[in-house]
Amino acid sequence: MKLADKLKELSITIPESTTKFGNYLPFLKDGNKIYISGQLPIKNEGIISGKVESEVTLGEAKKAAKLCIINTLIILNSIDENIDLENLSCIQLSGFINADSKFNNHPEVINGASDFICEVLGENGAHTRIAVGCNSLPKNACVEISSIFSLKV
Repeated sequence: MKLADKLKELSITIPESTTKFGNYLPFLKDGNKIYISGQLPIKNEGIISGKVESEVTLGEAKKAAKLCIINTLIILNSIDENIDLENLSCIQLSGFINADSKFNNHPEVINGASDFICEVLGENGAHTRIAVGCNSLPKNACVEISSIFSLKV
């Protein structure tokens, strides 16, 4: 199955362009590796922002992490609309949480992203990862995720 078809099956709308907040590449392809810049939980209504857990609940933060991966998949699809899911593997997710100083459930937040990428890619979704708490993130986003994928050619 093609990535584009999977996105349609999941009712994920592909925007015409993605939001960029600086002088950087949204992705870099190097051989069979694709490095995706940090993705924020951006949707039509804006960025899901605030500190986890005082302003954003654990459940909302988990959904925001999933949204970061949805935005990642949209970028991957923009590289090549003919990417076959059998040839795409997730290697690593790096998750950053805009957390209150006493918050310590970082892995649960990033599970929102990990669970979804495994749902989309099956066995090819198995990956390494980090889940780190931060004092702040760009645009006060509650979560940011960067990632590395491998594409068999």
